[in-house]
Amino acid sequence: MSSDAQIILTAVISALSSSGVMSVILYLIQRRDRKKEKEELNKSVQTRMLLSLGHDKIVYLTDKFVRRGAITLKEKRNLEFLAKPYFEAGGNGDGKIGYEACQKLMVVPEESAEFMDIEIKRKEYGFENVEQHV
Repeated sequence: MSSDAQIILTAVISALSSSGVMSVILYLIQRRDRKKEKEELNKSVQTRMLLSLGHDKIVYLTDKFVRRGAITLKEKRNLEFLAKPYFEAGGNGDGKIGYEACQKLMVVPEESAEFMDIEIKRKEYGFENVEQHV
């Protein structure tokens, strides 16, 4: 083979192989980027779902405690445990309003809170004037 033909053949093979290699590299990079974007989207959805669940639980509990007019130490610690990550993750003002209201409630023993809850249920179901029979 002549030296000119060898140079042309080498140039053609180099051009074909380099563009092919670059295409594979580009494909792999794009695939990795799509995978990262999908993971970030899933993380965003999971974060929003956790915030929603935290919001629901905090609003439910704070409504219960405020309606009762008292909170136990255990309930207060539990509420703080829920509220801290909720607020750090960007939770909204509804949870904060209820949380702050609960911080001002009187702390009562668990037995007293249980009795108060029973009295609230009795009123809700219309049994406030009925004597208890044990």
